[in-house]
Amino acid sequence: MKFTGILIVLITFTFGSPANANIDTKTSKKEIREVVETFRLSIINKDKDTFKTLFYSDNIPWIAVFSDEMVKANRKDNPDFPRTINFGKYGPPVKMISDEGQQEEKMWNIRINTDGYLASVHFNYSDNMNGIKKAFGTESWDLVKVGANWKIVSVTYTVTEAP
Repeated sequence: MKFTGILIVLITFTFGSPANANIDTKTSKKEIREVVETFRLSIINKDKDTFKTLFYSDNIPWIAVFSDEMVKANRKDNPDFPRTINFGKYGPPVKMISDEGQQEEKMWNIRINTDGYLASVHFNYSDNMNGIKKAFGTESWDLVKVGANWKIVSVTYTVTEAP
């Protein structure tokens, strides 16, 4: 048993603490929460210019995974309706902001995991149009730190249409 203790001390001394030990993850989480809030407000305010700045590029994956109920309902009219769609293939994320009506994405249960360089955000959401919930599910983002800013590099979410 004495050997195990010496080995742990030797490993800790040899490898030290992680390279990112000086990163303040509390600050990173605060910055990422600001990205989430900017995302939300950009949709409400139809601020496409600000919305664009949140993404690493215009061609990030933007993947929707449809619920069993949605797939079944849509396959009545279209037997080839897919389980998943990569909306990122169809253009930049800013296309999700509608020019029509009052749009809002409500978000709750926001969980952030980061080491100060990479981050993931996972939350529940509902898409609302003119005050009416149209769809809901869970959403997940991957982000990277680019200079002083966090950028979204992928968006994956489940979709269930509201009754």
